[in-house]
Amino acid sequence: SAGLFAASPAQAATGTITGLAGKCLDVAGANSADGTAVQLYDCNGTNAQQWTVGSDGTIRALGKCLDVTGNSTADGAKTQLWTCTGGANQKWTVTAAHDIVNPQANKCLDVTDNNSANGTRTQIWSCTGAANQKWN
Repeated sequence: SAGLFAASPAQAATGTITGLAGKCLDVAGANSADGTAVQLYDCNGTNAQQWTVGSDGTIRALGKCLDVTGNSTADGAKTQLWTCTGGANQKWTVTAAHDIVNPQANKCLDVTDNNSANGTRTQIWSCTGAANQKWN
């Protein structure tokens, strides 16, 4: 299938976001508390892996937003789940090249250390075009 990003940008689309090694972007422990890690994990069909890409630039799961910790723009800033605030650290642009970019930092959603093990945190990093920054 064409995946989550085939939907028109004007409408919200919900589904899995898959990355390195075909694993899913996942909310750790399906925990909706603010500060919960966003990680790579085997796709398992749970709500912790159902993401909505909104026309407002947010990417949401479990009713909260994909968020760059501490409003950081630095390479290596981890991502987490957080109450949606409308902040620039919760805005994302999905590119035709399958990057998920945080415009405030001008950096890509990235699997830390190119490690496809379950539980590997996602972070922002300067866009390199590498496989650990490609999402479907």
